[in-house]
Amino acid sequence: MNHTSSGLFVHARRALLMLPLVLLSTQVLAETSATPPPAANSAGVTALPEGACPLNSGGPSLLGTRWRLLSVYGNQVPQELEITMLVGENDLNGFGGCNQYDANFQRVGHTGFKINKIAKGQDGCPVLRPAPGMPTINVGDWEGSYIRTLQRAGSVEQVGNTLHFYNRSGEPSVIFAKKYGSSPEAEPALPPAGSTPESGASGNAQ
Repeated sequence: MNHTSSGLFVHARRALLMLPLVLLSTQVLAETSATPPPAANSAGVTALPEGACPLNSGGPSLLGTRWRLLSVYGNQVPQELEITMLVGENDLNGFGGCNQYDANFQRVGHTGFKINKIAKGQDGCPVLRPAPGMPTINVGDWEGSYIRTLQRAGSVEQVGNTLHFYNRSGEPSVIFAKKYGSSPEAEPALPPAGSTPESGASGNAQ
């Protein structure tokens, strides 16, 4: 009987000595499990290039700056065609080639934005021929492509005197060159001397 009691006492003592180690291991495990995973991109898209910012939130302010479109997904805009953009506090507006447009946007997370709505005029767009024998320029196609691409924009990055837009998947989309001065953006681009609009052309944007 005494031998049994002695054995129980030894086991109880060992259990008490081990108890702090068990509690410490449990605490470490709980803290490790409670550590939150890295925050995901708030817009749920591919990581954007360093320096990208949601227009007027973060990075150099673009408010009030004016731009002329250079390319859409790598396709250069013809020199005879002027598509412009003015950055407002909550909107982007300008001339799409043959119609005025206004694109309302809102901030998404810390490095993105979302275009909510784009309002655009409904004037017909001409087809220009810069010079005899030269390929024609379908202004409606360019305006439509630009407006659709702008609708999917998610962030911008200013590189020198250019402004690079990225879509919501983080892919490069449109590139602008900075315009200087305070001339109105509303003036449509006039074809150079000798160029003639094709007759019967109508708008096909959006």
